[in-house]
Amino acid sequence: MNTDYQQARLTRDPRFDGTFFIAVKTTNIFCRPICPANAPLEKNVEYFQLAQQAMLAGYRPCLRCRPDSAPHSCAWQGVNTTVHRGMRLLRQNRELSIQAIATKLGITDRYFRQLFQQHLGLSPKQYQLFDKVLFAKQLLHECHLPIEHIAHASGFASARRLQHNFKKVTGLTPKQIKHGKNKQDELISLRLAFRPPFNW
Repeated sequence: MNTDYQQARLTRDPRFDGTFFIAVKTTNIFCRPICPANAPLEKNVEYFQLAQQAMLAGYRPCLRCRPDSAPHSCAWQGVNTTVHRGMRLLRQNRELSIQAIATKLGITDRYFRQLFQQHLGLSPKQYQLFDKVLFAKQLLHECHLPIEHIAHASGFASARRLQHNFKKVTGLTPKQIKHGKNKQDELISLRLAFRPPFNW
């Protein structure tokens, strides 16, 4: 196992981040496998599976790689929780602004954008837009509401805003979706089981 740990720390393999910690005997500091600091000699290294074990052994957390924020740590889970809460609030409050959602989370809208970019690779505004469009698309497929009503139900201020953003995201217009749905409805046929002598 130590051979795997040694290889992981020397290559700073991100797949091992959070699975073990490296304690350096000469500095009394412990780090994550991805720490950018110069790699110590193997004879000066001790491995721990938990950050708490390293601290119990008398090691201090590194200020550069912050083992306290490694994957599955309390800090890491806290950030993940904030991101998931943000996603849920964006879905449940499609009419609210990004700043209003950030306020509900107790963080600044700038930090909110940073978290989404780091964890999801897109901004809260993009996530909110895609969610609105996908919800509108679902309504277009599943109900016969006018486009104006669908726009308001999915969080758009007007049918025009829905049409603009829908076309931008999907490459189609809401009318094309409704037209395709109506064609499918026309082609629906029913097969009824029957027994003789009702052989039509």
